Amino acid sequence: MSLLCLLILGSADLMAQSHSVRIQVLDEHTGDPLVAAVAHIGKKTMQTDAKGQLILTLDAEETDGLHVHLLGYHEGFIPLKQLRATTELYTLYLHPEERSLSSVTVVGSRSTRLVNSVSTKVSSIQLERNLGRSLASLLTDISGVTSLQTGTTTAKPVIHGMYGTRVLLVNNGVRLSGQQWGDDHAPEVDAESNGSIQVIKGAEAVRYGAEAIAGAIVMDQLPLPYGEEGLRGAVAGAYASNGHRLSSSVRLEGTLPGYSPLAYRLQTSYTNAGDRSSAHYLLMNTGVRELNNALTLGWRKDRLTLEGLFSRYQNKTGLLPSGHLRSREGMAELLERGKPDLFRPFSREIGSPYHSVVHYLTRLKGTWHDERLGLFSLQGSLQQDRREEYAIRRNSAYSAVPTLSLSLSSLQLDASWRKHYHHWDSEVGLHGEYLDNYSNAGTGFTPPIPNYTQLSWGGYALQRYQAERFGLEAGLRLDRMTMSVAGYDIAGEYFSGDHAFTNLTYTLGGHLHLWRGGKVTSNVGLAFRAPHVQELYSLGSQHGSAIFVYGDRTLRSERGYKWVTSLSHHTDRWDMTLDGYLQWMDGYIYEEPSNEYAQTLAGEYPIFRYRQRDAFFRGFDLDTRYYVLPQHLYARLKGSMVWAEERKTGRYFPYIPALRLTEEVGLRLDLPKYWESELSVSHLFVDRQHRFDRSTDLTDSPAPYHLFGLEASLTKPLRGRQSLRLTLSVDNLFNTEYKEYTNRARYYAHDAGRDIRLALRWHF
Repeated sequence: MSLLCLLILGSADLMAQSHSVRIQVLDEHTGDPLVAAVAHIGKKTMQTDAKGQLILTLDAEETDGLHVHLLGYHEGFIPLKQLRATTELYTLYLHPEERSLSSVTVVGSRSTRLVNSVSTKVSSIQLERNLGRSLASLLTDISGVTSLQTGTTTAKPVIHGMYGTRVLLVNNGVRLSGQQWGDDHAPEVDAESNGSIQVIKGAEAVRYGAEAIAGAIVMDQLPLPYGEEGLRGAVAGAYASNGHRLSSSVRLEGTLPGYSPLAYRLQTSYTNAGDRSSAHYLLMNTGVRELNNALTLGWRKDRLTLEGLFSRYQNKTGLLPSGHLRSREGMAELLERGKPDLFRPFSREIGSPYHSVVHYLTRLKGTWHDERLGLFSLQGSLQQDRREEYAIRRNSAYSAVPTLSLSLSSLQLDASWRKHYHHWDSEVGLHGEYLDNYSNAGTGFTPPIPNYTQLSWGGYALQRYQAERFGLEAGLRLDRMTMSVAGYDIAGEYFSGDHAFTNLTYTLGGHLHLWRGGKVTSNVGLAFRAPHVQELYSLGSQHGSAIFVYGDRTLRSERGYKWVTSLSHHTDRWDMTLDGYLQWMDGYIYEEPSNEYAQTLAGEYPIFRYRQRDAFFRGFDLDTRYYVLPQHLYARLKGSMVWAEERKTGRYFPYIPALRLTEEVGLRLDLPKYWESELSVSHLFVDRQHRFDRSTDLTDSPAPYHLFGLEASLTKPLRGRQSLRLTLSVDNLFNTEYKEYTNRARYYAHDAGRDIRLALRWHF
């Protein structure tokens, strides 16, 4: 600042010849400041400070732009015209050379906690481009991640063919506890509120505990702007043609005027959508309303940081009523027809059947860091979830009364200690949770799951060794979970039960740098998962899928051994990641049709029953990108394949994703007046699921399909940190009619048709 003052007070002649620019260098994925990045222009060389910033003085005779280098990142470049046009702060984002990045500690230093894990990150830029899309749908851009859908409105992520409570979701450091146990229940999270999302594909039960047997999805906000002056944020709006969806989001953040150690962030987002449509017909009653709010406050002084978070997620989702029929004969006709016979003009009205969810999260976290003693962290959180489901009632007088009303409360406490010394890194943690889930009276229906309480605790220890070209990691965890249930079955008979599960898990992993830009990462883990209450006691219909589900009280814990290895190569011209995995599951729990029908007051529904078999999963994920012209023209190929069957009989499991291949070509151009443009065209091929047992499903697996898409964007840097981005994207460009095998609504409807989205975002 003193240099800037001197320049201002200098002579007019000097001002005409020189110009000062403050530059901030950030990680493109996490938004973290990059310290000690080397910048050079002409014969001048300088480094960024602890805030990732530097001050550059431009002379009149300069002819080149600014080049910025940092080990592990692609080179950054700022054209001279943009430097001269910047009057305040210019932010430069560097793209990491490594795909699998470590997380960030609360003190702002880069951590190596995930360097031995196979993982992929979704950056904040990618999240911004997907405004209005669900968490599961935007994660499908990651190779090896698909979604289990119920129609066009509900989806949950699938990692390597596994879904449900095998995929743990961590939202802002808190394990998500909600009613997402049903296949027609989407996770109660707002993807727009996150700064980055990391998908970890290994069995991460040691670090995160139960429900990470397939992997984990870790969602985090960007660090609060401690020590920075002024208000900053973003405002965005989007429109999508399919369903006439309107989406908006606002983020405001800064520090208390005159007291920079106190920082805040306020976020809100809203989506309003009407009936979606397939390629040739409307899907009635498939509208969505979603409103999310979050407030984060933080205080940092010396080595102590205190942060608090409060968020509210509210969602109302309409469900296609086509599968809700009075008789099995009608269901047989519907399955043969494969599409609805009830239609209406486009409407934003949401009627029965529909789901309504409100989810609250309150979190308090404190960290204290000492160079000699390490990093200590203590966190407490409270989640409250209210789910109401409205089925089609034959008596319209009770249509305003939910047929299912559930309330869940979850109290969690987490404590951890980490210490880095020489080449070693140690971590110890404790986790405890008390969960209470009960059905609210007055619905007139027997709930599909009983009331239950659950007490869980666990402790883990991780030890890592990091050398120049390789690293090793070992971990051990002990978990104990007790559950008590009580309820009434559909005959009015009271039942109760107590369950207890104790599990020991471990992980071994490491990475090795084979050549410049090349690395192999491998880890093996043993993970356990106790059966969820719905797998043990389900007895009722799922309104979204229009099925009747029976649980099995004799189910035991799943035990999985997963070995995943990743080979990566990243240079200026070629990025490649190839993941392969083997997973042996003892007591794999799944549900499948039993060729039976259940008679209810609402009609007849096909029966699905939970089974348990020993399973063998294996597969590969490929994601490679070649830059024909570095930073301008690239070609990308992405693919994944899963094989899964019973170990003894070779019998195939239902709802395993089929072969998927995606090709993409992208172009980036620098236009006059500092505009930047990007254009990409993509093609997705999904094969028929040939590894399919017709006796375990209601219909044959659907035909293969091809989908084309495109995305174009214009970005305009404005004064200071401000910028505008306009994005146009098209899904299912040629309006292809198709069915996805892992969509539960494929029995009676096609998937979504063409969708054109236009979004505008202003950063300031």
